[in-house]
Formats: sequence, C-alpha cells, structure tokens
Amino acid sequence: MKPAAGSAGLSRPTGEFNLLLGPWLLVLMGCELLALFTGNVVAELASHVMVLGVPVIGWRRLRLREGYLLALCGALLALALSYQPQPWELVLRGLDRAAFLAAFILLMGLLREGGITSPAVLRCGIYVTQQPPQWRFLAVFLGGHFFSVLINLGSLSLLAPIIQRGVRGDKLQREDLDEIALVRERRQLTALLRGFAWFLVWAPTAVTQAILPTLIPGVDPARLLVTGLILAVLMLAVSWAEDALRWWPLRRRLRSSGRLPQRQKLPFPRAALLRLGTVSALLFGLTLLFTLWGQVLLVAGVMLAAPMVLLAWVFSQQESGPLKGRLSGTLQRLGEVSATGLPSFQREAVSLAAAGFIGTVAAALVPAEQVAAALTVDEMPGWVFLSLLSLAVWAGGLVALSPITTAVFLGSLITELGELPVDPTSAVLAIAAGTALCTVGAPFASGTLMLARASGYSGVELTWKWNLPYTLVTMAVLAAVYAVLTSNLFM
Repeated sequence: MKPAAGSAGLSRPTGEFNLLLGPWLLVLMGCELLALFTGNVVAELASHVMVLGVPVIGWRRLRLREGYLLALCGALLALALSYQPQPWELVLRGLDRAAFLAAFILLMGLLREGGITSPAVLRCGIYVTQQPPQWRFLAVFLGGHFFSVLINLGSLSLLAPIIQRGVRGDKLQREDLDEIALVRERRQLTALLRGFAWFLVWAPTAVTQAILPTLIPGVDPARLLVTGLILAVLMLAVSWAEDALRWWPLRRRLRSSGRLPQRQKLPFPRAALLRLGTVSALLFGLTLLFTLWGQVLLVAGVMLAAPMVLLAWVFSQQESGPLKGRLSGTLQRLGEVSATGLPSFQREAVSLAAAGFIGTVAAALVPAEQVAAALTVDEMPGWVFLSLLSLAVWAGGLVALSPITTAVFLGSLITELGELPVDPTSAVLAIAAGTALCTVGAPFASGTLMLARASGYSGVELTWKWNLPYTLVTMAVLAAVYAVLTSNLFM
C-alpha cells in the first residue's frame, strides 16, 4: 500500500545524514527501553552517549530554537562544574532525563508514522471537521483530543490541513476567504489546539505524564489519570461555552440574514472508527500488560507498546493478498519510518532532551531553601500554591521557554522545597495544567509551533490574538478547581 500523499517526512530525500540518523535514533530508543525495564547500567550509559550524538549527527537539520537550547545546556553545565560539589552526578541525572524524553517523543512518533498513512485516520478526520456548525467545535475538540492520545503532536499536523481544505477547497488562499470562511477556519483551528492542550493533563502518551511522575515521589498514577481526565472534560465544557458566547452575535446575524451554513449529511465512518478503536485498545492493552509485567511506571509501558502497535498498524494497512506480499509491504514501510520518519522528529527530540537537562540542572543550582523561605511555601494556601505552579509554566512560555522545560524545572525544584501545602499528585496535575495553559496562551509551546507550521497562522495569532480571553477564563477556572481539590471535600 502506498503511503498517504503529503505524509510528513515521507517525501524527504534520503541523504547520508538520514541513513545514519535513523539507525542512531533506533539504538537510542532500544537502549532507553532496556534501561527502563532492566535497570542495566551499560544500557543507561549507552543512552547517554546516543542522546549526546543526536544533535551532532543531524546538525544540519537544527534551527535557531535548538541552538539556543543547546547553548543554554552548555551554560548550565559550566555553572554546575563551577558551583556544584558533585557536578558529574548532577550531569548524569540531567542526561538520564534527556535520554528518557528524547526516546519518549521518538517512540510516540512511531504512532504518528502509523497514523499518517492510515485511511481510517483520514476518514475520521474528514468526518470530524465536516460536522454542522452547532456541533463542529465539539467534534473538532474531541477529535483533536482523541487523535492526540493516539498520535500526539501528529494530530495537529494531520487535522489542520483537513480543516483548511474543508474550508478553502483546493485553490483558495487565506486572503480569498470571506468573513464566514475565516471564522469557520479560526474556530476549528482553535478547537483543535484546545483539544490537544488538555490531553496533556491526563493521557499516558503525553510527555507531561511521561516525565512529571518520575520527578516527584509519591504520585498516585491512577488518581492523576482520573482527576486529569475530569479536568479535561471540564475544560471541554469551558471551551465550548466560551466559543459559543464569543460567536453568538455573528451566528444571530447570519441566521437573520439567511446566510447560516446548512448541515452537511455525511455517512458515519463506522468501519474506520472501529479500526481506530482497535488500535487504541491494542495500545492501552499492551501498555497495561508491559507495565504489570515489568513492574514499571505506566509511561514505560506505553513506550514499549508503541513499536508493537506500529508493527500491527502498518501490517493492517497493507492491501489484502498473499501473506508474503503483505509482509514485504510492511518491511518496506518500516524502512521508510527508519530512514525518513524518525529523522523528521530529530528537532523535537533535541528540544525535549535539552528541556530535560536544563530543567534538572537549573533546579539543582537554585537555592531551594531560600526560595521556600522567601515564598513562605509551608504557610501558603494549597490552591494558591497550585495556581502559582500553573502560572509559572505559562509565564515561562511568554519568554520563549518551552512548557516542558519549565515543567521539568518546577518538578525538580519542588522536591527540594521541603514540606509542601499540597500532595504530590495535585502538584503534578497543576504543572501539567500549566503546560496546557501555555499551549493555548503562549506562542512558543511545541503544540502551538506545530499548528503554526501546519496552518500558516503565526503562534501569536493562535494564542494571544485568538485565545487570550479564553486563557484568562481558564486561569480563573483552574483556581476554583484547585480550591476544591485542596478543600478536603472528597477525603
């Protein structure tokens, strides 16, 4: 079966750097998985070497942002060597998190590689984006949320072109759109970004859920998943209500003038949805199996499950025929993933690896006791502390720090603050909510940059221009949620 046209990464020519970079990334993933499941010291050290080689081997692919992050890593390394009593222990801890985060995003990228050539994903995406006006925001939010759980950042690069093609057709450009078309495109892209943002607070495939529970001891994974999922549902309601109120005057004007778009009747993609449901069930089933078998965190289970799911997903996409032909097609597609698909994630891998190192080392260099005393953390109301955690991640995004960098920094720092006014699970939830807040309210988050690249709109337009009122409302809602969580009403 041919790869889908326009699949990200599949049209790149395979040069010498591609040929070396793909296998290098495969070895990095293998070493990290071996270290996670066996605790093998050699595998752990090998993953450190491999992650250090990623920006070197593929340096031609890197851009200004990655260069800035790597320079910051170098500056923090120099400070650690100058001021830390045991600098190399800290450096190794930073490399541990760097290798873990790089391997995580690469393994989640394998799911995206399965999704971009899946006809079922395309059919469901078209169905979601062509819903009637009164349900379209909800459909795109939920669709973006579901696809984010399955293919992570790939949901943005997959659904954004589908949304724009549905609005513009094959020829229209942005400047050719009328008022209705511009609003329709804006609302759908906004719903997509918000749907992606709030998957970060609960889904095991989200990078926040991958790293934060490993930073803060005592986190209850089951409680984190449930409370995060409830928060995501609440934010769905807030998002939908804000969108409806904002555009109600326009809807009323269009209805009175008879220009309100009519509902399109589309067949329900039952077979495609069943296929995606099967893939999702396989992913979560294998995740639980590997988690229990290896006695590891849930995130390690999902990391090992990802390549297995990719193998099954790619095999199922091959045209029916002799088994030998389907196996040959599967191997060919897996070769493409190694040669072009994985290298296309190099920038994300470098960014996340740098974020892990920066957050870990910077937190160790900050005088935690003095910070705790200055903020009187032990006397601070719990809901205020949680609100400050979320706001700190958002504020970091305003000065070009990626949310995961700030999240790793905060997660590493608060373990050194002494007694906290909240439990560890609530602290992780607040930091994760901060990454969601940063995604919709600051232009430098990874999700925002991905959607900007896929849609042609700037990060400033997607966040400050389109989502500033929503961001402020969300801050207030989060403060209320934290007040409830820390009130012991459910104890």
